[in-house]
Amino acid sequence: MVLIKSKPHTIFNDRFVPQSFNQMMQAFFEDSKVQSSAVDFLPKADVVEKEKHYEIHMALPGLKKEDIKISVEGDMLNVEGERRHSYNEETDKVLRRETSYGKFSRSFNVAKLDTSAVEAAFENGILSITLPKQSIEKQSVIAIR
Repeated sequence: MVLIKSKPHTIFNDRFVPQSFNQMMQAFFEDSKVQSSAVDFLPKADVVEKEKHYEIHMALPGLKKEDIKISVEGDMLNVEGERRHSYNEETDKVLRRETSYGKFSRSFNVAKLDTSAVEAAFENGILSITLPKQSIEKQSVIAIR
């Protein structure tokens, strides 16, 4: 009589799957490196119209105000920056990554805006931009308080 050592099995989607398949999938995901791109991090924004101004509130957790650039070119208000991770990709082994990182850029149409009256503040990971309702067109860079 010959004894053959069987491989353990795991339940996967209500079916028994040989352990080697699970090991193969685990190795595939562990060996894969996720590359950051411009679409990896797209911050959420709320735009609110008030009686005398508009407000844009953008969620930028983990960023510093130095990581953010706000500019106006023609009829477009542009917010751009980069969200970086705090670990070293070459030396640290990331077991799970659920947070998005990378460069981002958001643009908002702001026809005929007085950029000298635009205000921006950054507090607790929320960028707030106040845009007064006026009709003067300029081009400039807005500083964050």
